[in-house]
Parts: sequence; structure tokens; C-alpha cells
Amino acid sequence: MRGVSLYLLLEHLLIGAGSTCVPVECLRCNATGKTQADPCAFCNPEKCINDTSNIPLNCKQVFQIIVSSSGSKVQEGNDINLTCVHNFPDLITIGWKKNQEELQEGKNKSFLYLTEVKSSDEGQYICFVKSLCGGDKSLPYILTVENQSVLLLVICGISALVLVVIMGLAMKFKLKRDNAKDKERRKQKAEAEQRSGPAPYTLRES
Repeated sequence: MRGVSLYLLLEHLLIGAGSTCVPVECLRCNATGKTQADPCAFCNPEKCINDTSNIPLNCKQVFQIIVSSSGSKVQEGNDINLTCVHNFPDLITIGWKKNQEELQEGKNKSFLYLTEVKSSDEGQYICFVKSLCGGDKSLPYILTVENQSVLLLVICGISALVLVVIMGLAMKFKLKRDNAKDKERRKQKAEAEQRSGPAPYTLRES
């Protein structure tokens, strides 16, 4: 769940003075005001409220809108479903924006289903709502797509590096062992030549 955007409505509701009748659903009719004897005087379903300037705060409904999902990170190629959660009554329109651009596939839908996501699907997603009680938008939902190909390249690179190090150590060990054997062979050959040298010269008697 992402952040909550609160909207104290009725301040931006009317296009012109007296042009719209505010539904009673837009008011907080269970509010008691300063005292229990001071309820919201505008909560009369038979009375059309078209002047919002005199409506006190205790009569104004508080609405919220958020974007929910199973997670903010998704593997490339997987699917993800974004849901617009709100408590606005009498909806007129609902839609989605990605990086401030409206998405046609999410128009008038409370959910946005992204299939086989790619790196290009990364960005900030916002749900917006317009109703007879006004409108608002959610805080940005940041979607991150984890690229498996990059991860695979990193794993392959590390594996190749480890293989090169192992091969280098193996070659170093082999050269060291071969040098030791060659040195031992030269030593044995020198000792053999000393043992098989010419016999000492002796004088013959006449």
C-alpha cells in the first residue's frame, strides 16, 4: 500500500456559484461539531446545498485514495496488478497516469493490469478520481522492474572471473610442481654422473 492522499472536498467542487447541488453523501453527517448539541446543520437530504463557502470543517467529508499492489518490485516478464482504492461516492471518472501521462488502457477502471512487464514499464503510477464530491489523485506509486538479463550477465561475469582465478592458481601450482620435479631430476642425474665417473689411474710394474 502506498501513501494516503487526503482531500477536504467541496472547496473546488462548484464550477460556478449555485451551479451544482452538493449530495448529502459528500458531507460528514455523523460529525458532532464542537459539542454533542452542535451537529452538522447541512445534513438534510431534502435541502440542496450549492454554496460551500459557509460549510464548516466538521461537515466536510474526508476522502482518501491510494494505489495498492502486491509489491513495488516485479521481475521482468511477470505480471502485476495495481488497484485504485478510494472512498469517493458517485464517481464520474477514474483513471491512471504514468509519469504524468494519462493511460488509455486504464480509463474508467479501478485496476491497471500490466502483463509481461518490461524495463520500459518502470515509472510513477498515479490513480485519479473525479466525482460529484470533487476529485483527487493518489501519491505516486513507484514501480521497479528487475531485469533478469542484467542479473544473468552479472552472474556469468562473476562465474567467469572465478573460473579464471581457479585456472590461474591451477597453472601456478602445476608449474611449481614441474619445476620441483625438473630440479630433482637434474640433481639425480648429477649424482649418477659422479658415481659412474672414470676409474682412478694406477702405475703398472715392469
